[in-house]
Amino acid sequence: MYPKKCGECGGAVRVSRDPIGFVVRGESVVVPDIEHGACAACGEEYLTLDAAETLQKEAIRRSKHARGLLSPDDIRALRRSLALSQAAFEGLLGVGPKTVVRWEKGTVFQSATADRLMRLLMVEPRLAALLHGDELYAARAVCGANPAEPFVAASWEARPVQRMHLRVVTPGDNAAAA
Repeated sequence: MYPKKCGECGGAVRVSRDPIGFVVRGESVVVPDIEHGACAACGEEYLTLDAAETLQKEAIRRSKHARGLLSPDDIRALRRSLALSQAAFEGLLGVGPKTVVRWEKGTVFQSATADRLMRLLMVEPRLAALLHGDELYAARAVCGANPAEPFVAASWEARPVQRMHLRVVTPGDNAAAA
């Protein structure tokens, strides 16, 4: 399963379940209890393909959890609740091909922006129709009509804009302190 001698230093390789580190987005995540080979002399680590995949998934899961991001199961449940294929969900969110596949498999995790958008869709599934249609990008949205108006709570009241009075202050202008 693992080599008997280390390829780096020639030391003895033993089976270990010691915690092992994995870098996720520049951050080192320590994952316990993954069987691997470890050189007793230099610490070189050896993983099977299955163990490497398990390590990657667990490190990503831990990193997502620490950031408070949706889990692969949460993402899959949301997509299914919207009755969308993975490709259609990618189109709705504006992400690249196979991105949702990777999110749902747990091999890659979503940005904070994509996570927030998905949380908005969980709270208000009707937003999917707005994101899917051309209305969001129509010129009338810029000219004053608000396509998101049906989604704004009725109890929300626009507050009047208060004018600000600005005054240019020059060094030694004591009137500004008054």
